[in-house]
Amino acid sequence: MARRINLVPASERARTTTNFGMLGLVAGVIIVLFALGLTYYLLGNTLDDRERELADVRQQRELVESQAATLAQYEVLAARRARMEQVVQAVYAGRTLVTDVLDGVSLVVPEEVWFQSLNLSAAEPTAVIASGGGSQATEGGRLSIEGSTYTFEDVAQFLVRLQLIKAFADVDLGAAGDASETGKTKSFSIDALITNTQDPEAPLPVSQVEVEGL
Repeated sequence: MARRINLVPASERARTTTNFGMLGLVAGVIIVLFALGLTYYLLGNTLDDRERELADVRQQRELVESQAATLAQYEVLAARRARMEQVVQAVYAGRTLVTDVLDGVSLVVPEEVWFQSLNLSAAEPTAVIASGGGSQATEGGRLSIEGSTYTFEDVAQFLVRLQLIKAFADVDLGAAGDASETGKTKSFSIDALITNTQDPEAPLPVSQVEVEGL
C-alpha cells in the first residue's frame, strides 16, 4: 500500500481547535430541553392523577347525593311519625278516665242516697289537643246527677264528698226539694266539671302505640 504524503507545508497546514464556548452552549441547551421535557412529563403525570382524583370525588359526590335523596323520604316519614306520636301523646295524657271517675263516685255515695239518673260527658280529643293535653278542665267534660234521699243533710254530705274527688271541679247543687207530698224523701240535682287528673309530664307508653307512616 502506498504511503500518503502531505505536500502542504507545515506552516500552511490548518490547525484543529476546540470551541469550548459553543460546546458549552450546546450542552446547556440540551440540559434545558431535557429539564423541560422531564418537567412536562412529571406535570403531565400529576395532572392525570389530579383528574382521576377529581373524577373519583365527583363520583362519590353523586353517590352521596343519591343516598341523601333516598334518605330524604325517610326524614319526611320520621317527621310525620313524630307529629302523629305527639297527637297520640296529647290524646293519651288528656283523656278522661271514666272508670276512675265512676269509681270515685261509687266510693262517696252515702247509703241513704240513690240515683235517678247519672250523665257523664267526656271532652272531645280535639279539645284535649287544643288545650295542650294538660290537667286543666276542658269543655264538654261534665257530670250531672239526679237522685233522691231522706234528708237535706244527706244531700249536703254527698255534695261535700263529691268535692273531695280530684277529678271534679265546680261541684254545684242545682236543685233540692221534697220528692213527695209527704216530704219523706228529698230530690236533688248536682252538676260538676270533670278535670284531667293525669300528670302531663309523666312518661307515656308510646312504645305500645304502633304508628304507621303513610
